[in-house]
Amino acid sequence: MPYLDVAQLLKFHFVFDDFKISRAYDDVFEAIRGEILENFRAIMPKFYFASPDEEAIKTALIKLARSDRKRFCVNKILPRNLTNRIYAQLFSKDFLTLEKSREKAPLRAKNERAKRSDRRYKIEDKIHFNSNFSRFWFRFIEPNLHALKQGKTDAVMDEIRAEFDEYASLAYELVCKELAAKIWRVDEDKISSFWHKNIEIDMLFEARGEIVAGEAKYRKKKTCKNVLNLLLRKCEILGIKPDYIALFSKSGFSNELQNLKDNRVLLFETKEFERLLR
Repeated sequence: MPYLDVAQLLKFHFVFDDFKISRAYDDVFEAIRGEILENFRAIMPKFYFASPDEEAIKTALIKLARSDRKRFCVNKILPRNLTNRIYAQLFSKDFLTLEKSREKAPLRAKNERAKRSDRRYKIEDKIHFNSNFSRFWFRFIEPNLHALKQGKTDAVMDEIRAEFDEYASLAYELVCKELAAKIWRVDEDKISSFWHKNIEIDMLFEARGEIVAGEAKYRKKKTCKNVLNLLLRKCEILGIKPDYIALFSKSGFSNELQNLKDNRVLLFETKEFERLLR
């Protein structure tokens, strides 16, 4: 849909990345209604799983689509053995992929006992859906199939509109990594997020010996300097001295950030994503 601007193209990508749309739309919500909500019965077979664990698989995917995607989050609602079996099935079908944690277990002296809180804490990898469309389905459609079958299309549409920016924030973060890979000329798989018990950074990678830390904000208000200050504080706690700070923002940046005289801080607005279309 070349007639759309890059902001609208991103929204379509966040939902319809591997789903072929039947006709042209000017608005992503019109497309969601026309292509998904009014056609959900025809799409349902795409998400049938030929497995005796099918209901548990869908329960796990709904949880992952709404959570922080840490691997053990599904264990809160399903037995561990069943969760492991589900993951094995979905990894083998390339429905999900794993993003490995870069957190290291703390070194302790011999015979040193961990604190009780540390004994309960486990390093967790994160789980990614292999398509935005699949994540969208299990975020909004699968949990609302009963409502859709009852003809409550408007109610489901209202939920999608209200929660779209929150849903899109992860997809935006991933496309920011794609843009960063092009800007710094590194393989996309070299760019990943960083998280551990108390700290999470959207993007932390090395390019030609330089360290880049980044944050991506998909929200209606401009990104302010407090986002930069918080990111710098996280790096300080981790003992990291980034050569560049990359901030990505759907809605632009405050004057304070735009007027900042710091060559390390790079600001990327929506128009920058045109580079991915070339």
